Amino acid sequence: MEEIIKSDLKEPILICTWEGWPDAAEAATKSIKELLSQSEVTNTIHLNSESYYIYSDKRPSVTNINNKRQIDWLNNKFSFIKPKSADNDIIIFQGIEPDLNWKKYIKNFMKIITLYEVKTVIMIGALLDSVPHTRKPRITFTATGKQNQQMFKNLNFSNPTYEGPAGITSAIGEKLDKLRIPTISLWGHAPHYLQITHNPILSAAILKELSELLSIEINFEKITKVSEDFKSSLNNALEDHNEITKYVEKLEESYDTEEMSKIDPEPQMILKDVENFLKDKRKQSDDLGK
Repeated sequence: MEEIIKSDLKEPILICTWEGWPDAAEAATKSIKELLSQSEVTNTIHLNSESYYIYSDKRPSVTNINNKRQIDWLNNKFSFIKPKSADNDIIIFQGIEPDLNWKKYIKNFMKIITLYEVKTVIMIGALLDSVPHTRKPRITFTATGKQNQQMFKNLNFSNPTYEGPAGITSAIGEKLDKLRIPTISLWGHAPHYLQITHNPILSAAILKELSELLSIEINFEKITKVSEDFKSSLNNALEDHNEITKYVEKLEESYDTEEMSKIDPEPQMILKDVENFLKDKRKQSDDLGK
């Protein structure tokens, strides 16, 4: 890590994204890039990324600027911004999930959190899910740590329950839990059947939730226009694909049922009881017939 000159920050909040596994359809990283494009960056800190990647798998890129070749190496960067409408200073981390030396990577990452006395961490991610592109993008939250802060009060969140292969977000989350630093994870759900590089509709939805969570003003004009163009092109591309259309209709039915159960769970519980009752009756009838 480069030499750090500490500056005083007001109740800093750290927002994190990582390219790679936790960034389906680049929805998370592109939402943060849009936020940064509208912000005044007062300082940056770069992690030395040399020891974290297998460059034959994650290759640097080469560009030509004024007939001079330039290599852009993989980069992990903290950017410091001071939103005019926010109560807190904000640090934004743009990372790339490492291939190697995770514990060393996490140790260097945590140095910034400790040095600047970060009060809350918000992790932004995106995952592939069985959701239709024709409905409002699904955003889910999990949270750990002290939950008496203002931003937690109106947040519909649950405790993390995921079990399985861990990403860098889970590994860092464990360290944050040990330090008792409140952590919010915001996940956008990308339709798994769309083989696309970027889903701007989901990025816009993530950005909207982040804007409300932090009480900061964001101009949505550009990303809304990109989203509308994307939606129009997508509808045209899928127009003659009857199999996909039928599959999307099934996803819509499932999505609508799940959303209704959030609003009024009681009918869903009654329906489940009826299904169990009928299942038991069928089993009894089968047993009598033997």
